[in-house]
This record gives sequence, structure tokens and C-alpha cells, in this order.
Amino acid sequence: MASLLFSVSLMVSALVFGLVDSQIISVTNGEVEGEWGTMDTCPGGSRAVYYATRNDPNQGTDFTSLNAIQLTCDNGGGSIITSTEGLVGQLGPGRGCAAGAFLSAFQLKVQPNGVDADNTAANSIRFRCTDGVELASAGNQIGVFGDYSADCVNGICGIQTRVKPDDPATDNTALNDVRFECCV
Repeated sequence: MASLLFSVSLMVSALVFGLVDSQIISVTNGEVEGEWGTMDTCPGGSRAVYYATRNDPNQGTDFTSLNAIQLTCDNGGGSIITSTEGLVGQLGPGRGCAAGAFLSAFQLKVQPNGVDADNTAANSIRFRCTDGVELASAGNQIGVFGDYSADCVNGICGIQTRVKPDDPATDNTALNDVRFECCV
């Protein structure tokens, strides 16, 4: 019990004194199928300023909807970061923050599991920039947007996705959830 109290006290102290290396933001309406990929981060202290998504526009019998999210960082080379990706669909037109602003919060549009015979999980995403401007979603129309995540005051620097691998024997959903790492 004493070691648990010490661990909690140490974590609280780290938060109070700003010693935590990163903060992860997430939403409560993500789905749970699949595995979390690795966290991919912007290089050299850069931040995400632009995003694009790969969507499955097919309204067929096993529709996957949102398959991938790519972020572009504000480093000199405009590095693109992503985590695990579903393989279906085309990368659509992206959206970006105004000069000097960064991606800072997000909403996920989700069709909850069991609502339809063809579950699609995450269908779209939209972001808010550090200047308060909301970037319109670029995904499919199925599902409902949940609440916004917390804000990354200094912008978003990393992305991690939960993707269900393609399996012809099951209902494919591809991207189920996403979380982002805040810049410190």
C-alpha cells in the first residue's frame, strides 16, 4: 500500500512540476477492435499542421470507411507521419491550419459496433487548430461525432491508431480509434 501511495504521489508531483514527457489525448467514442500501432511522431520538435485521410467510398457489403490518417509536420521537409493504416480507399484532399497555428484537438465520427450488419467503426475525423479554427471533416457520413478531445496547447506531435487487420472471414472495420501525443 505504501509503494502504491508513493507511486501516485510521484506521478502527481511529476504533473505539477511539468516533468511528464508527453500527454496523450483521446476521445471516448472510439471502437475497440484491432491492435494499437506504434506512435509515430514529428521529427525534431516540429508539430502537425495539416491532415489527410484515406477513406473507403465503397458502399458495398463490407465497407471499412476511415482507413488511415496522415499528419504533415511543420519541419522544413513537411514530414508525413501516420500509424497503422487500413489498406482500402484513396487518400483524399487534406486540410490545414493557418500559418502559425497547429492541430490541437480532434473529434471522431463513429458508427458503434452492432448498429448495422456492416460495422464501419471510425468514419471521419475533424480537427481544431490552436487558433480555434475547426477544420471540416473529410470522411464518410455514417455515424455520429463524439465530443472533442482535450486540447494540446502546444499542438499535436504524434499519432497512434487502432486498426483491425483485414480478414475475409469477419466484418472488416479498419480504423477503430486514434490518439495523439501533445507537444511539450
